[in-house]
Amino acid sequence: MNLNGTRTALLVALATLVLCQALASAATFTDDSGTTITLDGPPERIVSLSPSSTEILAALGLLDRVVGVTDVCDYPPEVRNLTRIGGYSSVSIERVAAVNPDLVIASDLTPAETVARLRGLGLTVMLVAPKSIDHVLRDIRRVGEVTGTGARADDLVADLSRRMAGVAGGETSERPRVAHVVWHTPLYVSGNATMQDDIIARSGGANAFADRDGWSTVSLEEFLRANPDIIIVSSGDGMIASNRDVILDEFTTNPQYASLSAVRNGRVFAVDADMLSRPGPRVADATEEVGRIIAAFDAERAGGNASAPGAETTRSPGFSHAVAGLALALGCGLAARAARGR
Repeated sequence: MNLNGTRTALLVALATLVLCQALASAATFTDDSGTTITLDGPPERIVSLSPSSTEILAALGLLDRVVGVTDVCDYPPEVRNLTRIGGYSSVSIERVAAVNPDLVIASDLTPAETVARLRGLGLTVMLVAPKSIDHVLRDIRRVGEVTGTGARADDLVADLSRRMAGVAGGETSERPRVAHVVWHTPLYVSGNATMQDDIIARSGGANAFADRDGWSTVSLEEFLRANPDIIIVSSGDGMIASNRDVILDEFTTNPQYASLSAVRNGRVFAVDADMLSRPGPRVADATEEVGRIIAAFDAERAGGNASAPGAETTRSPGFSHAVAGLALALGCGLAARAARGR
């Protein structure tokens, strides 16, 4: 073989080796939308478009690779120093492109147009949108696999599963009826096929609005008829600039609710809204917290001593008997009016 032939053979062999190494390092994954994505290796520059995905990345020890987060990503506290790329529905395409990510993690709240524009720029976009606790655990593993932290993800999932398995739940027929109230004007509750429904079930309760699909508004009359044993409200003040738990205040000060068993007996609890609503690693914290509330109710019902709520929970004081009596009359009148209207 002459010199030119030898050189050509070596170049072909080298190119083949490089191609084989590239193919070996490339990996394909399927995201929550069913879209297949391909990465040449573990991403080193990640943009997160949702607080829950940011919390997953943090729990996997990946914040040093995160180069952009949304304006509402605020946990853990370390993320507050990261570059902001806009809100849920107002992602700045320019800001995302400027940080040159090799992976963008979107959610089901990311506008489809935004995802299409990012992909149009040649960016790899992965949808992470868990709908239940099992989906959260699955997506933690998936993010771990994509980022090369599979072993750590497996350990995290095992720990979260162990913690939630330790939350005891009784038989369905004996379970207290629990309502989760997202907002009060109008009354907005968590129905079936929501993560809050899953948390209530795993914590030993039965969703008082399990007949509602997803999140749903209910009338005052419907809520009074449901008369849940326990009411869990999201903490905080919505869009109001204050530190009040406004939904808790509404239930504990508005006489129209005072006929409810949960209100009369001081069983209205404000639980950290982000912990309850973000499908991420803190789902175990939420399950344990709701489990403590339900366990206290079960102990009280059995004649035992109810334990105090946890640090993330604020308990209502209950109404006086006089106010409760007035509200009971009001509730009966509202129920009768609703019956006449059907």
